[in-house]
Amino acid sequence: MGFKKSWGLGAAAAAALLALPAFAQDDVRIYDPDRGADRGITNDLGISVTGGLNAYTGDLGDNTGAGASLGIQADSRPLPLLGVELGYAGSRNPFENLDGALWRHNVGALAKVGPKLGSEGNLMPFVGAGFGVSVLNPSGDSEVIFDNDFVTEVPLAAGVDYRFGAIRAGARATYSFLGGENLGLAQDGNNINVGLNVGGAF
Repeated sequence: MGFKKSWGLGAAAAAALLALPAFAQDDVRIYDPDRGADRGITNDLGISVTGGLNAYTGDLGDNTGAGASLGIQADSRPLPLLGVELGYAGSRNPFENLDGALWRHNVGALAKVGPKLGSEGNLMPFVGAGFGVSVLNPSGDSEVIFDNDFVTEVPLAAGVDYRFGAIRAGARATYSFLGGENLGLAQDGNNINVGLNVGGAF
């Protein structure tokens, strides 16, 4: 699968996530009868672009080098200590001894727990766990040896977000347990991702 087609698999998932805040904004206003007007209370809603470094452990790590990742995520904080997040992440890791790369397209959900710190609650450290599904797609010469594969993922994440008015930025590390790898040569391994994110809060 070519470069454009490989990234094209993730474009549809990313586009769908872009629409989530627009739909969600109509639902997050809560009527406060004590105020006598529908002035409402809004949850923290946000959408961010992510980028970082991606790597594998196990056999997958032995056969691939470190690569880059890009993604998009939409999130909300329905409770003071609890946040939820939906996201797409795509990555490309070159094979060590082959002309080609292992592409990963992931769609997943993450539950995050953490307090709001600081005088205005702008600093938000968190830990999280979730579930996702990925497509592992070898490209180039590696297509002759390896097969495409669908895998489940259980990500564990830790990070921090900081809000500057309507702008939010952050950093996180994620370790994802991969299940059911079957790329054709009994490959096994998990995924490690370290990255930054920046976006808007609503």
